[in-house]
Amino acid sequence: MDWHPIDRFILLASLVMLATVVFSIALAGTMALAPQYLALPVAWTLLGLYGLHIILLASYIWLAWKRRRRENDWPAFENIVIAGFVINIILSSYLTGTYFTHGLLFFFVGVNIASALTWVTKILVAYWTVLVTLITFATIDFSGAFKHAPLLSRSVYQPDGSPVIGWLFIEVTVAAIHYSVLYLCMLVIRRWAERENLYREMSNVDGLTRLINRRCFIERAKNELARAKRLSSNTPKSLGCIMLDLDHFKHINDTWGHHAGDAVLVAASEIMMANARPYDEVGRYGGEEFAILLPGVTLKIAAGIAERLHKAISDAVVEIDGNRISISASFGVACYPTHAISDLNDLLKAADQALYEAKRGGRNRVILANTTDQDGVTG
Repeated sequence: MDWHPIDRFILLASLVMLATVVFSIALAGTMALAPQYLALPVAWTLLGLYGLHIILLASYIWLAWKRRRRENDWPAFENIVIAGFVINIILSSYLTGTYFTHGLLFFFVGVNIASALTWVTKILVAYWTVLVTLITFATIDFSGAFKHAPLLSRSVYQPDGSPVIGWLFIEVTVAAIHYSVLYLCMLVIRRWAERENLYREMSNVDGLTRLINRRCFIERAKNELARAKRLSSNTPKSLGCIMLDLDHFKHINDTWGHHAGDAVLVAASEIMMANARPYDEVGRYGGEEFAILLPGVTLKIAAGIAERLHKAISDAVVEIDGNRISISASFGVACYPTHAISDLNDLLKAADQALYEAKRGGRNRVILANTTDQDGVTG
């Protein structure tokens, strides 16, 4: 979620308080309508603890709401909410004898929602605390030293195994709380997934051209080169690389404005993507410079692709504010493997040097790296 930590803690505390309020209502209703099922001294004590828990949470929520105006975090509040939830669930489930059913279910529902709202490390501490407590409860039950389900004075199940009406109502209420909390958890997790996808896209994709950025291009190029080497250790598969730079781009920005420059970058990117194969990688390498990775092509084929791109870009006209802007680009082409190119750094360096030669030679042209590929084509 995009909230500050203290806002997430307020939501978490509100959910815990809601559950405690429902427990209190269910217990008070049972005390009023069917007191014969309860050990009333234990019931009054538990109801008092519920009330104390509600007052404590409400007070901290109010303080946190005021504090959030000047602070984004409040770890002590978080600790109190988690500890209060664990104690509440453990105590309630022990007194009703349902710690292996309602208790565990409620706790794991709480883990699901809390893991999205608070620090997972604290939830892990709570997890192991509950595990040790459950083992202790089980030992107590098997020993017979203490009465099972101290809150209940008689069984809430009839001789045929069906629950009495009041207990059935409590079961339905508990199920509704579980459903509500799980639904909220799913909403939070969905929001997390959307945010992570957005962050992943932002870290990999250039916001203007929608091409992959330099970091992502190099990462994928490393993977593609490793794949090319792995496919055949004796005769590695070829991998072509085209580096291109838009000509006189500063003049476009200075003459027609940066919005015109952006339009030119987008138009050039669309041309490259329109001419790329599904498995080619097209990236914005920086500024007005782009890079294209071509798996499985020789230098001769890569040169042909570069020539087609050169013509397509040279034929393009970008219209902006009633002006028609002609564009062109300089290209450098290299291919792995050759006697001078054995790794990704060599490949990118060779393509960049060829691009530099194209710019130095007058721009608007394609230059091949000064190496020889498998077909005997030289730059």
